[in-house]
Amino acid sequence: MANEEISFKDLNHSELDKLKDIYVSRRLKEMSVEDLTTFTKTVIEDQIKGTVGNEEEREAWKEMKEFLNEDFDPIVNGLKKSNTANSEVLKSPEEQELEKRKELLEKRKMESDQKQEDMW
Repeated sequence: MANEEISFKDLNHSELDKLKDIYVSRRLKEMSVEDLTTFTKTVIEDQIKGTVGNEEEREAWKEMKEFLNEDFDPIVNGLKKSNTANSEVLKSPEEQELEKRKELLEKRKMESDQKQEDMW
């Protein structure tokens, strides 16, 4: 029995929380400023960019809005303007092809409508 390893199941909730606190505290003490910055950046990126579904996206939106405060609306508006200007660059080749096909169909429909008007 001396060779059996201790498991998290051997601790009650309070003991496990205290162990986690000790781990976090020691881990932070051993990290350099660069390590802390890299770790924090990774956590924030995962939290904000790793959103799945509308609810998580709303939470990320709210957090960004609260943090950016007065700068939020101008940043969003600037992104929307630059996205409109660069929409072709940002679209995938499939999306670009779909847009071209839609435009061609609309053009053909208009030409067809004009021919019918000319006939009568």
